[in-house]
Amino acid sequence: MPAYEYQALDARGRNRKGIISADSERDARQQLKASALFATAMVPAKASIASRSKLFDFANKLSAKDLVLITRQLSTMLEAATPLEEALNIIATEAEKPVIRCVLTRVRTSVIEGTRLSAALEQETQSFDPLYCAMVGAGEASGNLAGVLSNVADQREKTEETKRKVQTAMIYPMVLAFVAIAVVTVMMIFVVPRVVEQFANFGGELPTLTIAVIAVSNFLTSYGGSLAVVLLLVIVGFVLGMQQAGFRLSVHTLLLKLPVIGGLLRTVNAARFARALGTLINGGSPVLEGLYAARATLLNKRMQASLDTAIAEVREGGSLSQTLRRSGQFPAMLSYMIAAGERSGQLAEMLTKVADYLDRDFDGFTKTALGLLEPLIVIFMGVVVGAIVISIMLPILQLNQLVLA
Repeated sequence: MPAYEYQALDARGRNRKGIISADSERDARQQLKASALFATAMVPAKASIASRSKLFDFANKLSAKDLVLITRQLSTMLEAATPLEEALNIIATEAEKPVIRCVLTRVRTSVIEGTRLSAALEQETQSFDPLYCAMVGAGEASGNLAGVLSNVADQREKTEETKRKVQTAMIYPMVLAFVAIAVVTVMMIFVVPRVVEQFANFGGELPTLTIAVIAVSNFLTSYGGSLAVVLLLVIVGFVLGMQQAGFRLSVHTLLLKLPVIGGLLRTVNAARFARALGTLINGGSPVLEGLYAARATLLNKRMQASLDTAIAEVREGGSLSQTLRRSGQFPAMLSYMIAAGERSGQLAEMLTKVADYLDRDFDGFTKTALGLLEPLIVIFMGVVVGAIVISIMLPILQLNQLVLA
């Protein structure tokens, strides 16, 4: 049954808009009339959406928050035995954001035409990533689509919650660091040179600290613009280099070798991978297919390469836990819990448990690290500003001693 997007006036003359399913435009207008609505505009949903998509690219993409909300709503309605087509229509019609109505209407139209939900979602590549589509496909295969969608919503909520925690915790240190750098730069470029002019006729030998600060100030004054250009070129070169697979792999490998950052990256990636794989297996997906889909959660290319090796060995009958342990790129706890799951036949449960453990480990680490970062930035700013002030005061004190003598 085709879908139409309409604008109409109700009995009180208020504007109404939404999406309606009908055999024809005439039938759609009759349905609206029966609901005391007078249609002022009506176009096929696909045509309306396609025309707007050419003008507004955002009409093709759902935000992470919208995706979680839609997934939760769809899971709840399917658990209440609501037909899939009807559930999609209700969510699309009641959605306040045009982007949600656009995307879900396209998905619903594909489902009505006989396409499986996972295949329909795969057509919306900007809104639904391969992992999400794979999880939905696993739910369809197992006959427990509502339960899998609920698990997917839980997983996405945890991921977004972790992201929000990091972003919120980083705001204050980043602002503090920016202010510290700005203050020091202004002092070195504008304050110190003017003070140095007062020492031009000093005649005596300046203190070592003062000479050092003056040298830095002169360098920034003379070459600050060039330094900024070089820094910008380095950043642009790095961004372009990260688009090359070989350079990106080298950088990601180096990051994993860093003392603290490497362990943190392993924990975050392993937690995302374990939760996704556990959700897929729990939804009925075979282990090998789950590994292919969960691979997308690994943002580090070195860890992805190690997982590719593990997938090849699992395909040949090898053990996933042993392969991951030999790679040395994943936390030992992940390999241990996977081994326990392989022995007990409860791999999905063990993966969920290790994901929870790694998330708690990550939360504890970030709280401690960010708690230490703020005072360190304050101390650094105090030391630098204090050194500049002392370098200015020392010649003044020497001059006073000479005058008194």
